[in-house]
Amino acid sequence: RIENWQNIPLLPFPSLRLMVPPLRLVSAAIWQTVQHRHVMDYGMLEEFVTMVTEMVPELLSLRQRAQLILGLRARLVLELCHSKPVTDLKTIQPHLDRIQTLTPLWGTQTDEGDLSESNFLRLIQTLLNDPYEMDHFFKDVFPVEFGSKYDDAIEKLMYQFLSRLEQLLPVSSFQQAASLLSDVPSVLEECLESVSHPQQLKTLLQYHRDLNLLDSHGTLCLPPVERVVVAAEQTEEQGSSMNVYMDTFSKELEVESATQTEYT
Repeated sequence: RIENWQNIPLLPFPSLRLMVPPLRLVSAAIWQTVQHRHVMDYGMLEEFVTMVTEMVPELLSLRQRAQLILGLRARLVLELCHSKPVTDLKTIQPHLDRIQTLTPLWGTQTDEGDLSESNFLRLIQTLLNDPYEMDHFFKDVFPVEFGSKYDDAIEKLMYQFLSRLEQLLPVSSFQQAASLLSDVPSVLEECLESVSHPQQLKTLLQYHRDLNLLDSHGTLCLPPVERVVVAAEQTEEQGSSMNVYMDTFSKELEVESATQTEYT
C-alpha cells in the first residue's frame, strides 16, 4: 500500500488511463485544476458540475451547488477582465450569457447584501468601460473579495463535490465488475481492445512493479501435470483394491451369516 502518493514518480497519461476509471480520472484532473488555480479552465469545471448535479442533485445542497457553479463562472469572468491585454466585451459576452442562464441559482447562493446577478453584470460592464475603475477594483477590492479566501472556498466546495461523486461511484473489484457484465461474447473482445497498446500496458505494470505493491506468492497453485496423472492412476488402483476388499468382506459376511444360521 502506498502511504504518500506525493513522493511517487508520475505515470504517463496513456498508461494512467488504463489504471484509473474514466470518471475518477476526470475528477482528478478537476481537482488538480482547482488546486493549481488554473482559472482559465474554470468554465469547463462549471459545466461539468452543472451537468452532474442536475443528474444527481443530492451530491450538494442547493446553496453549495449555487455557490460552486456561480463561483467558478464569476471567477473566470474576473480573470478575463484582469488579463493582459485587457479582454473586450465580445470575448466576455458568452460567459455573461452563461451567467444569465444560471439566474435561478443566484437566489439560493447568497445571503442578503451579497453580490446579486444584476450587480455582478453591472460590475463587469463598469470594469470594461472604465480603466480607472478597473485599476481600482483589482488593486483594492479584488484581493479582499475574490482573493485567496474566495479561491479556498471554491476548493473546499469542489472537494465536497468530488468526494461525494467518488462515494457514489466506488471502484469495483474484478468480481463485482464481472457480475455486471453481460454474457455477450463480444464483451471480452471489446475489453481487450482497451489494452491493445502493449507499450502502455508494459509501462503501467512495470511502474507498479517497481513500487513493490505485489504480495509474495501464495501457497495456492496448480499441481504439475505429471502429479495429476500419477494421482489419477493411484486413485484407480486404490479403487480396484477397494472393490476387491469389499467383495472379500461381503463373502466373509455371507459365510458368517450362514454359519450362525446352522447353529440356530
